[in-house]
Amino acid sequence: MSIFSKSNIEKLKEVLYNSYVHDAKIKSVKYECGDNSLNIEMFNSIFQVIINVIFLDIQLAFLVSGNNLGSRETVISLTLEEDYSYLQNYVPEHRGKIDHLYLLFQMLSGDELHIVSKEVVVETIK
Repeated sequence: MSIFSKSNIEKLKEVLYNSYVHDAKIKSVKYECGDNSLNIEMFNSIFQVIINVIFLDIQLAFLVSGNNLGSRETVISLTLEEDYSYLQNYVPEHRGKIDHLYLLFQMLSGDELHIVSKEVVVETIK
């Protein structure tokens, strides 16, 4: 289990690139209001791997619904976004440089889950 922030962003990129997130199915999403954290648990049946991504100190989270007929649970990609312009189109009050991590889940259905948080924990269980 590794904790990432803006200070070790290159390592987070490497972990996400080498993760088993592609084609994983989201099994649960749990928000802890007391901790202001969001835990997304995924399972990749091809590699028999559980992936937990925990967002700590969430600043912003929203979903953009897609129009495709594909699965809403199947993750196509999880990326670390460094360009905040797309986010700023939806949330104008977040103009300017954001000093947090911005991750984007893209689903087979075309849905997008945008999350901005101070830290992210990534855990892979084989």
